[in-house]
Amino acid sequence: MYNLSFHQFIVFFLGFVRIATILCTVPVFGFNAVPNAVKAGLAFLVSLVMYPIIDAGNFRIPIQLWPFIFLVLKEVTVGLIIGLSTAFLFVGIQMAGQLVGLDMGFGIVNVLDPLTGEQVSIMGQFQYVLALIIFLLMDGHHFFLQAIKASYDVIPVGGVVFSKMISGKIVEMSGKIFIIALKIGGPALAALFLTDFVMGIVARTVPQMNIFIVGFPLKISVGLLIVGLSLPLFIYVFDKLVEVFKHDVVQLIQIL
Repeated sequence: MYNLSFHQFIVFFLGFVRIATILCTVPVFGFNAVPNAVKAGLAFLVSLVMYPIIDAGNFRIPIQLWPFIFLVLKEVTVGLIIGLSTAFLFVGIQMAGQLVGLDMGFGIVNVLDPLTGEQVSIMGQFQYVLALIIFLLMDGHHFFLQAIKASYDVIPVGGVVFSKMISGKIVEMSGKIFIIALKIGGPALAALFLTDFVMGIVARTVPQMNIFIVGFPLKISVGLLIVGLSLPLFIYVFDKLVEVFKHDVVQLIQIL
């Protein structure tokens, strides 16, 4: 019968802490709709699978309580950095939908997101869920497991030493949210801008026309039409963004 030593148990526990933190913050697994028991069970199973490749190095268990708590907090911090950094891409996608929805006139039309329990833009939610589905079809969830493995290749249990470059990399990745939003929402935003421009000319030339009554359904129709027609472009751009996103996450792990 296999006996688990105290040292092995501590290594497994610290690995579980990092993996659980990552899985609780990444898209798909980190949603409120996923029960905590499911998250904990999934983290436990992933920890079991990852345990043989977890390199504890020269890790020594701290004798005192506070150094051990500090070590646990370091693992939590690593998990948060990796997990939250993976959400930047999807935040940019959702922002693109929110900008398009706002320009279409959906500024006050929100829906309850069952995944997070919050009120979100209807167009933002549409593009967010669409991006998640495409990401899963691209086996994107496998990348989360690869990121967990890469984190142990670079940062073994008990060997967390944060680099000074980490804050700059996080700021750089978060700054790309706005670039992603413009790339994804660009076609619809451009079409809606041209619609506003044309309606402005019509309002000048035909002042007796109630432009607000005509413009509201027109902008909704144009927006939905362009979003539908640009879906192939959305998939193409999203695929390229995913590759950049994976590269950035790997770089982030390497400089931790």
